[in-house]
Amino acid sequence: MRARAHVLIRFLTCPFLRVLRHLPANATLLDVGAGHGLFSVLARENGAKPTAIDPDARKVRKLGGIKNVIGYDDCIRGTFDAVAIIDVLYKMPINDWDSFLDRIRQRLKPGGTLLIKEHDPTARIRHSWNRVQERLASALHLTLGESFSYEAPAEFAARLGRHGFSATYQRIDRGYPHAHILYVAKLA
Repeated sequence: MRARAHVLIRFLTCPFLRVLRHLPANATLLDVGAGHGLFSVLARENGAKPTAIDPDARKVRKLGGIKNVIGYDDCIRGTFDAVAIIDVLYKMPINDWDSFLDRIRQRLKPGGTLLIKEHDPTARIRHSWNRVQERLASALHLTLGESFSYEAPAEFAARLGRHGFSATYQRIDRGYPHAHILYVAKLA
């Protein structure tokens, strides 16, 4: 019951469908930090071939048509048309982001698409609400990681550029209480 409530709340508070619009048709997808696999299921229903990876064994479930892996990104081999990272980076210390992005770049095929959905820390009121909610989720042990790392959108897009990506970003939070921002990056 707890897992179902968590998945429902995630679906209602995160614009997964707005992220899904940017996934290439029929893509092989690596969903990093997939949690319960919600985005992977939506992607599968849209024609993608997902591999979902998450280190939290409590969340990983057998889902038809989805390869599920318990672990971190470095245990995956092969390349994919797209990689999705939804609400993951903020839980990692910012000093780990560069090595993480290098590993992700190696998982993408040439011309591949990287989709990163995070929160915009420059939207102060909405971002404050997000921090309160995330502290509650951490206190309830719903998520792993203790960090709350954020970077302004222009700075993060520049970081992606230093890792070989051509990136754009846009707020996708209309109608949501959180400051959702989507980075769409192509491997140059």
